[in-house]
Amino acid sequence: MDGILYQAIALVIGVVIGGALIMLCTKMVAGFTPSFMNSALAALGVSIAGGVVAYLLQMVLGPGGLTGLLCLVIVFLLYAAIINAVVKPAGGGQMGFGKAALVTLLVIIIEIVLFVVLFFVFGAALLAMLGAGIH
Repeated sequence: MDGILYQAIALVIGVVIGGALIMLCTKMVAGFTPSFMNSALAALGVSIAGGVVAYLLQMVLGPGGLTGLLCLVIVFLLYAAIINAVVKPAGGGQMGFGKAALVTLLVIIIEIVLFVVLFFVFGAALLAMLGAGIH
């Protein structure tokens, strides 16, 4: 039971961070700031759809490098399509698939940089805690 609760909490935190990143990157690329609800819905949709697509591709193709590369490309295109469909300017309409792809690319770059920074910060703290227990 605790595992499901922790996964739900992690999903909510991920959707909130993803929504904020989508808002930031849309402001940088497209020049408008979408509502947080639209951005969070896009982040939730991408999380669910990306997970389903990646799972299905791994079931069909098996685990491996080609499957990972194919998943990366398909999830990128899916991410851009969902952002294009859900995130809209205040006047209505769509921002276009090209701008949505640039938003997606910028979000992925920021996520990678954030992951590396957090990995080094918390990784160093964990190693320091483990090292203190060894002596």
